[in-house]
Amino acid sequence: MDIIQFLRTIFVGDRGCKSILIDGWRSEVKIQVTCISRVRTGAWSCYTDEDLIDGFMIFEGVSSVEFEPPGAIPNDAINDIRAEEWAGGQYLIVMSVDAVNSIGDHVEVEIRMRAKNMALEDVAKPGVRIVG
Repeated sequence: MDIIQFLRTIFVGDRGCKSILIDGWRSEVKIQVTCISRVRTGAWSCYTDEDLIDGFMIFEGVSSVEFEPPGAIPNDAINDIRAEEWAGGQYLIVMSVDAVNSIGDHVEVEIRMRAKNMALEDVAKPGVRIVG
């Protein structure tokens, strides 16, 4: 399943971004989310049987990652995530995540990355990837 189709099967709106791990040796970016819900009917309808609490979205075959604006650490609500086809069998993924500092200042950070594949991972089953 390509990344565009895969993103249609999950819901992360209003969920929190807990961590971002950039693994240069594996060309992966792992984003930990407070809860990833699966969408089985075309629109999220509060279905929770397959929720991944503190789960990971894993982007594989990553060739670039950018944060705009630089400096702010994404650590709050996920506002949006989308993908489009890119050259060379890759996809451009654009993710909007809020960043809030210790005194409450808020900025929206856009994470842009180019990746070939996507998977999910349950924090309770490390290393086991969900690919569809």
